[in-house]
Amino acid sequence: MLAQPFDPIHEAGLTELIGDAEQVDQNDYSGSVAVSLGVHVSGEILQVTLYATETGTGAVLTPAGTLFLFDADPSISSGDTAMTLAARQTVIAQIPVSSGDWKSDANGASAAILDSPVAFHQVTALYFAWLHEEATSFNSAAGDDESLDFNFWFRRDS
Repeated sequence: MLAQPFDPIHEAGLTELIGDAEQVDQNDYSGSVAVSLGVHVSGEILQVTLYATETGTGAVLTPAGTLFLFDADPSISSGDTAMTLAARQTVIAQIPVSSGDWKSDANGASAAILDSPVAFHQVTALYFAWLHEEATSFNSAAGDDESLDFNFWFRRDS
């Protein structure tokens, strides 16, 4: 099925990258997560929005890092400091996020990344992992309940 000019923009849905019990330090990866597209789909990711929250006694983070997008499961675990060669060869895109991209208040932070579309070939799922480049760790102290989630919107070509 080819996309028609009237095909709607699709939303992937809120997905957790770092849970409130996972410690992720500077230069560590989050665990990789899959986002199912249901059927074989190709297209372009038009926007990615990240959400940082804190429900414990920690701080709302506005972290610098890189969101990696893969076409196959890279099998990255939370706290890994490197990805395998096989995982590296499945990278579709790297989306840089700076601390200046975030808007925050006492209840959370969000960063909408709109720089340029990210094309992806026909797949049934896309995989994501966060490389945390900020000196302040996620969940490094007792009582921290910091988390990082994301959502993306995409246009289908097939």
